[in-house]
Amino acid sequence: MAGIDDRQATFAGVLLLANRMQTTYDSALGEVTLKQWLALAVVATLPQPVPSTAVVARTLGTTHQNVRKLVGALDRKGLLSLAPSPEDGRARQISLTQAAFDLFEREDATGRRLLDDLFADVAPADLHTCLRVLDTMSRSLTGDSLLPPGAEI
Repeated sequence: MAGIDDRQATFAGVLLLANRMQTTYDSALGEVTLKQWLALAVVATLPQPVPSTAVVARTLGTTHQNVRKLVGALDRKGLLSLAPSPEDGRARQISLTQAAFDLFEREDATGRRLLDDLFADVAPADLHTCLRVLDTMSRSLTGDSLLPPGAEI
């Protein structure tokens, strides 16, 4: 990009790519948005039932309000089940429903194809470097890794 340095171009590039991914994948997934898919995937990695939306918000690196909207939409679609927390009456436990597992199974091939297409021209070494750089940027910004606990690059 003319007139801007590599840091500025990378910053803009990350945001532009995120927007393009959201637009492309929202239409490809059909039943759920990309952000809803990510929320479901995160819930699937956590011990069930997830104790609260705060746990999902921390894992996604977003606000409680954003997760409440995502979880509410997924609950209305029958993909998540919400129940009062026995430990904290204000919190809601979150569990995947059978419909969510069915969605994962139905969309598995689509998800793999989308990832294959996205990374088709990216060498494995470049992918590894990209992940390392993105994780370093995340740690600089928030102190948190992009990787699940215990995972290493």
